[in-house]
Amino acid sequence: MKRKKALKVAAEKLPKKRFKHSERVAETAVKMAEIFNADKEKCFLAGILHDYSKYDELSKMYQTVTTEKLDPELLQYKTEVLHGPIAAVKMKNKFDITDEEILNAIAHHTSGRKQMGIIEKIIFVADYIEPKRSQPGVDDIRDIVFGKNNLDLAVYSITKANIRHLLNKDSTIYHKTLECLNYYNMARE
Repeated sequence: MKRKKALKVAAEKLPKKRFKHSERVAETAVKMAEIFNADKEKCFLAGILHDYSKYDELSKMYQTVTTEKLDPELLQYKTEVLHGPIAAVKMKNKFDITDEEILNAIAHHTSGRKQMGIIEKIIFVADYIEPKRSQPGVDDIRDIVFGKNNLDLAVYSITKANIRHLLNKDSTIYHKTLECLNYYNMARE
């Protein structure tokens, strides 16, 4: 899929505010691709399409988990975790995107996972640090990325912050997120 088509696909599906967020994620991802020697086009495409299923109906997401034989544990979660894997399935089935780096980046942009590829890590981080994000600690993560150029440390720091947030809400934590924390705790140095 080319940029123009991806922009059209995202703009037609997402509310304007979410589309603008996706544009900023894509732009941030391209900047990061320059720093970390990743494919800029793949980063742009994954960034602009990552939230494609964010507002899909939950019951349809559960059906997709079942029919596409995704991780059955996903049935315990809501949109926050589901929209990535569901969007990846839709990109493959509906739009013929077959590039595994793009699909994995879309699928794991909220949960993370151990041993992520470079595009996955970039989208995971870009979604957290895009310019309009203002959560506590985001400037520290930006410095880790753009100052220290340490992508693994950024992944670890974001995952740690996400888990703290989920624990404070007494939320269940997806096993891939815990695996991500443990893996990047070891890899960040």
